[in-house]
Order: sequence, then structure tokens, then C-alpha cells
Amino acid sequence: MPYLVTKSWWPSDKNPEVANKVSKLFPKYPPDPSLSETVVPNCIKATDKGIMNITIHEVKKGKLEEAMTRAQKYAVEFHDIVGFEYSIEVWLTQIEAWSALGRKPPE
Repeated sequence: MPYLVTKSWWPSDKNPEVANKVSKLFPKYPPDPSLSETVVPNCIKATDKGIMNITIHEVKKGKLEEAMTRAQKYAVEFHDIVGFEYSIEVWLTQIEAWSALGRKPPE
């Protein structure tokens, strides 16, 4: 079951807008345990380029497309915030990566 890694970043002065948007969107996009399990919930840091956020979900078997669509719909909600950018990436788990090589992961 792969990881869905969502990274987002925005200018520091847009923090109030982003926080307000997140508060409004939570009821619309509550956690959905049928799609994924949150592994890393919103780790945030300030950088010299603004604020960066990373969230990691482990996607349930057979739910990647649905989880990706949901993540994209959520991210699109931020398009009206100038300077807000994001990426959504699919990462393999260690077991999946080793399996792709035809091997078992080291213990």
C-alpha cells in the first residue's frame, strides 16, 4: 500500500488565509479511514521562502486513484491564495520497493 505524500508551501504573509481555509475545509474533507491512514499529519516548518507543510497518508489497497482524486480536490480549494503551491506524490513503502526488485526487505 503506497504512501501519498502531499507537500504544500506558501508565503508567510498568507498564513492567516491558509489557516482560515483549512478551518473551513475540515468539515468538507474529514479523515476517511476507508481510503487511507494518516502516517504524518501536517508537519510544518518556516523557511526563508515561507511556510512548508508535509502530510503523509498510507493508502488502503485498491484505493490509490480515489485517494489521489480526493487529495487533488482538497488542494484545488487553495488556488485562490496567491503564492500557494503544492505537489502530490505517490511513494512506495519499503516492502513495495524491495518487492519491485524481486527481493525481501532486510530485517
